[in-house]
Amino acid sequence: MVAAGDWEGLLRHVKVKKGDFFFVPSGTIHAIGGGITILETQQSSNTTYRVYDFDRKDDQGNTRDLHIQQSIDVSMIPHKDPANHFETTTVDGNTVTTFIESDYFTVYKWNILSELAFKKTAPYTLGSVIEGSGSLTVAGKVYPLHKGDHFILPATVSAWTLSGSNMELIASTPGPKNS
Repeated sequence: MVAAGDWEGLLRHVKVKKGDFFFVPSGTIHAIGGGITILETQQSSNTTYRVYDFDRKDDQGNTRDLHIQQSIDVSMIPHKDPANHFETTTVDGNTVTTFIESDYFTVYKWNILSELAFKKTAPYTLGSVIEGSGSLTVAGKVYPLHKGDHFILPATVSAWTLSGSNMELIASTPGPKNS
């Protein structure tokens, strides 16, 4: 199928909707369809193999290099969808959902309806506001947050508070193999 360029036969299309979470393990050939916005958390890697590029051309009219054999060598075949086992806890109406906890990273969704205090559980935390607005308080300093904002809580931050009225965030922390 690869040699024949039969991408429709090789790949499957997955319908997505706003708010979906998908864990795509390394070794999975994947693409993001047109009109879809994603927030991608991934394990550290200096390697990305391009198996197909939709015949796109750069400013000089050249196609990008493909890595067919390397892609085949590292692809997970047959593909197995990982099971999603989300865990949700609720504190004072606020919810924390753990989407995935792996050796390389943990991804959470925080839905803040009032105020929620956090304590450091990893060397750093990355946060992205995906809906609503609110604030982040660290050591008494208040930082306003709005949809589209991103922040890093470095190792020196041991506790913080999020406040909002229906503010949703995606947060990630490194796993034990990335700490």
